[in-house]
Amino acid sequence: FLSSSIYGQDISLYKQYNGRFDFVFIGNTLNKLENGTGGPCEINTSSTATLALNPDDIIENAYLYWAGSGYGDFDVKLNNQVITAQRTFNVVQATSGLPFFSAFADITSLIQTTGNGDYTLSELDLTNVINFYCFNGTNFGGWAIVLVYKNDNLPLNQLNIYDGLEYVPNEINITLNNLNVIDNEDAKIGFVAWEGDQFISVNETLRVNGNAISNLPLNPVNNAFNGTNSFTGSTTLYNMDLDVYNIKNN
Repeated sequence: FLSSSIYGQDISLYKQYNGRFDFVFIGNTLNKLENGTGGPCEINTSSTATLALNPDDIIENAYLYWAGSGYGDFDVKLNNQVITAQRTFNVVQATSGLPFFSAFADITSLIQTTGNGDYTLSELDLTNVINFYCFNGTNFGGWAIVLVYKNDNLPLNQLNIYDGLEYVPNEINITLNNLNVIDNEDAKIGFVAWEGDQFISVNETLRVNGNAISNLPLNPVNNAFNGTNSFTGSTTLYNMDLDVYNIKNN
């Protein structure tokens, strides 16, 4: 890992599934505008995303992640239900010394009970913090639900969830341990990434086993972190990414 004067949590395996499983991400940004576009330095305290699984998809687990500028807001609400962080992550940007945070909560029972529909995350209040981040365009807040579901019509496969919080300076190398690849037919990799900028493409390339991959038209090979959502096709997920790439033959 190339880094200096920072701390964080290395990305590592959180949970593994073996069977007929698949995953989906939903979530939304709190940013009103893309950073660096000259708009006012303002941020929302709530936003909404929609879950739309097929009728025969059975929810196995659902994990809520939220993140933003500052040392952290670890009590939020999801559909007006209080959610307190069960795990927290912090990282400091090397060049500015500014802190950022992320949080995690297992919300499986809530999602299993509610099922499909709109989910609103609220009371993630960073309004008193972001003014310190606007000068270099690192003011952001957002949330995502990583949802694992099973379906008897899916092929047998292995699904791994890795998490952590690391600052990306020039390059970061992540080794995906405990991943048993028997057949890479329809293999894919998805990621939740924070504070990406659509208009900054400084060769932000995702490589798997050294091979550069893309997800056109949303994610060019040189701009992986660009505020997009592969599941909805959105290009206005300001300063966060919910992306999935096909990595067959990699």
